[in-house]
Amino acid sequence: MLNEKLLAILSHPVDGAVSMVTNGEDGPHLVNTWNSYITVTPDNKLQIPAAGYNKTEKNLSNHNEIILSIASREIEGYRGKGTGFIVKGSARFINSGTDFDRMKEKFSWIRAVLEITVSSSKQML
Repeated sequence: MLNEKLLAILSHPVDGAVSMVTNGEDGPHLVNTWNSYITVTPDNKLQIPAAGYNKTEKNLSNHNEIILSIASREIEGYRGKGTGFIVKGSARFINSGTDFDRMKEKFSWIRAVLEITVSSSKQML
């Protein structure tokens, strides 16, 4: 699910915005993070430090599906420089344990870790 170009975006030193969409009672909810904040686990899950994301967490407690838009102008795409992906998956918040402790060491300001199990990723550009 996580192909070479997507991993290149996530590891690129030039930061890019990552948008995440969940659905709630009042419709879609959008939040953002930076690609450099995302950790890819050995089993290809995405882990994101969460300081706020309170509405995201509420939405995911009722419907755990999430959609991400991840892009970079620095990575080669279909027609030249610049590519992006739509990533879909299920998500949960982690508030304790090894993964939380590891992320808290890197980002002291977090209250939780948003973990995404990717079900699909599609290159768009």
